[in-house]
Amino acid sequence: MSAMRRREISLSDVVGGGYEEFWRTCVRYAVLKGSRASKKSTTAALKIITRMMQYPLANTLVVRKTASTLKDSCFAQLRWAIHRLGVDKYWKYRVSPLELEYIPTGQKILFRGMDDSMKITSITVPRGILCWAWLEEAYECDEEGFKYLDESLRGELPEGYYFQWIITFNPWDSSSWLKARFFDAPHDNVLAMTTTYKCNEWLSPESLAMFEEMRKTDPERYRVAGLGDWGLAAGQFFKSWRSDLHVIEPFEIPGTWMRFRSMDWGSTHPYACLWWAVDYDGNMYCYRELYGWGGKPNVGTEETAKQVGERIIKLEKRDEDVMYGVLDSACWAKTGVTGPTIAEELNDVLFSHRLVTFGKCSKGRVEGANAFKQRLIGRKGKDGKRKPAIYFFASCIHSIRTIPMLGYDKHNPETYDTTAEDHIMDAVAYACLSRPWSPEEPEPEKPRDRWRREHKPSVWTV
Repeated sequence: MSAMRRREISLSDVVGGGYEEFWRTCVRYAVLKGSRASKKSTTAALKIITRMMQYPLANTLVVRKTASTLKDSCFAQLRWAIHRLGVDKYWKYRVSPLELEYIPTGQKILFRGMDDSMKITSITVPRGILCWAWLEEAYECDEEGFKYLDESLRGELPEGYYFQWIITFNPWDSSSWLKARFFDAPHDNVLAMTTTYKCNEWLSPESLAMFEEMRKTDPERYRVAGLGDWGLAAGQFFKSWRSDLHVIEPFEIPGTWMRFRSMDWGSTHPYACLWWAVDYDGNMYCYRELYGWGGKPNVGTEETAKQVGERIIKLEKRDEDVMYGVLDSACWAKTGVTGPTIAEELNDVLFSHRLVTFGKCSKGRVEGANAFKQRLIGRKGKDGKRKPAIYFFASCIHSIRTIPMLGYDKHNPETYDTTAEDHIMDAVAYACLSRPWSPEEPEPEKPRDRWRREHKPSVWTV
């Protein structure tokens, strides 16, 4: 260690730029979502080696879904980092079992696969404490498996030490639990970063040219693989959804536009109430949402109908002039021998405050999904360009989050997955069914055709 202190290393030259916040953070979860070639894995490896040599009581666990993938990925990456830092003589390598040892102190970097849970829970270190862990290609793992892993970092820490998970992955799937847990809900204990190939100053000209070509020829792939944005959910049902087209910045809605609301009920699952405005061309704008989200995907707040009704009252202004409301028809079903239905209880609260009550929606998931698809595609304008017939204000964050994530229903490929977080989409479907719309403008009638319908010839005409 003393020898290392006498040797000066420029971290800016060795590590490069783009990761200063990640390098310095001591929060429990340091999460790196990045594009290909964004050097997130190499930076993670460099940080682990550097910190191990700075903290003589710290040990590290490295995890992937399967143990067989560790040798050629994380193990090789950490050996590269050791060589990059010029500290090869201070480290010892073992292949069976797979591990790295810092010779001056006996600290260990251990490697485990989630396919052998017993080996993960039975981790012991000969010296110090298990402080840090690295989960590589985290999209391969499920949330329950990670919760199990997370328990590995526990116990009493020496002064000045900290627990930390480094989590690295490519953002292939927007339905991933990683998005909901670390990126959608900011937390003081989480650093969630998105990095791109642009922060990799050592990328070859050939690689840069590849990304530039991808940008020109395959912009959707470039958005994910190049810019590190979330990919579309596998088997995405609403393939026409595009956030750059369908998500717009809020604006002041003209007072002459018609307004209404739609709602899907939920208790243990989230409820969803959406407010809509309709312009003179029949285009719909979702300008407000009320989502009974319990903080986790598909978990509700378990509020009563009365409590939800009071929330609607607080949000809806009387001068909005909401014309009507549509609600899941199942809310009119009796749940017991006595007492009001969910619809009755909800409507009683709204009526007492002189707000428009809910009526039964037109039922039909397939029909509602198709109506929404048509509006997403829209129709051609006079300029020949196709424009959507439905939009969502950027403030409707849960609508924007959940709709693109929906896949196909396994039992009925004509509609979206009923086991997913589909509650907002149900409310959207009810809204679309309440506003019939044609994807194409009807052709103007010819005068002769109109005359023939209005003046049908008699059966006696020869």
